[in-house]
Amino acid sequence: MLIDLSPLKALNFRRLFLGQLISAFGSQMTAVIIPFQIYFLTKSVLWTGLISGVEFIFLFISSLIGGVLADRFDKRRVLLFAEAILCAIPVGLAINASLPTPSLTVIFLLAGFASFMNGLHRPALEALTPRLVAPEDLAKVSALAPMRHILTTILSPLVGGVLIVSIGPAATYILDAASFLISFFFLLSIKYKGASDIAPHSITFKSFIGELTEGKRFLQSRPDILGSYVNDFIAMVFCNPVALFPALAMAFDRLDALGLLYALPSTGAFLMTVFSRWTLDIRRCGVCIVIAAGCWALSMLWVGTVSGFGYILVGLLFAGYFDMMSGVFRMTIWNETIPETIRGRMAGFEMLSYMSGPLLGNTLLGFLADLYGIQVTLAIGSLIALICLIFFNVWLPQLWKFERIPPVTKT
Repeated sequence: MLIDLSPLKALNFRRLFLGQLISAFGSQMTAVIIPFQIYFLTKSVLWTGLISGVEFIFLFISSLIGGVLADRFDKRRVLLFAEAILCAIPVGLAINASLPTPSLTVIFLLAGFASFMNGLHRPALEALTPRLVAPEDLAKVSALAPMRHILTTILSPLVGGVLIVSIGPAATYILDAASFLISFFFLLSIKYKGASDIAPHSITFKSFIGELTEGKRFLQSRPDILGSYVNDFIAMVFCNPVALFPALAMAFDRLDALGLLYALPSTGAFLMTVFSRWTLDIRRCGVCIVIAAGCWALSMLWVGTVSGFGYILVGLLFAGYFDMMSGVFRMTIWNETIPETIRGRMAGFEMLSYMSGPLLGNTLLGFLADLYGIQVTLAIGSLIALICLIFFNVWLPQLWKFERIPPVTKT
């Protein structure tokens, strides 16, 4: 039942995994500190939701650009460029945080720019990963790669909460910058087959639009992949609770447990990933994705209706499990069926669904919670998500019908 760690035997994948694990740890601390700073500067859930809206605007632009860059240039070089800039952004946040009165405008601008660079970074990362392992290991990587995110989102909020109190936000931001510097050197050591064959090409506006159009045509020809994106988007845009966590902790007079609200979904995801070997034998990946999206919404409905803080934590734990279940099967379909030549652009489109859902959801729920209350908003959003999931999958049933054909193991 335990997760298969054999892909880590591949030296290049191990270097990528460790480097991204370290940088993700720093990034997740920053992801906790930014809404923490904003909420205590403004005392408003609306503002903590708006930061996600700003991040979405920057991400929407850059993820499409990043997808084209990942297909046209050496993916490792794109990652090195993005991480060099991502290393500098938390330094700017640290300088701002050290001021007597930190500027809210600077926080929004730098957070937005970080989101822009992540839009260039992630497609290259997702497109590079399959090149570092054997084809028969792709399903194993689909469960193993998310461990970076899971481990950091469990530990980072807890560590970040302690560091905010002990050394302050400025010093914590510097630790994030250091994590990107370490990851940068890990990337420098990666060598992969075919990297020397990738020559830089000039990009014109016309060629850029042409490559995006080619990616769009491929996506339209694969309604199963499109369905996997839309299911995740629906689940996240209507019932993603992250922007509500600071206010939720204060509403229950449990500010000391703010880190738990962030960590429990990741703990559920961690449990799913650790015991994920069963996913390797599943052929009906689409069925699992649809069920997981529905169970996420049901878990959020639970969080929005229970009255005890402990019950809320239980709901978040189950939500994290089903969110990761969806992610593992989505990545399996993506890794095993998308051609190498178009993976970067598909990663860009995937990032729009994977990231824009939570970001828009944070903005929407932050706005509505400011008007109607935290749990009421989350409960209504969860019911809307369930209804939309049912109607969408009846209208576009190809994801539900999808059946994977595992790659043949070489002997």
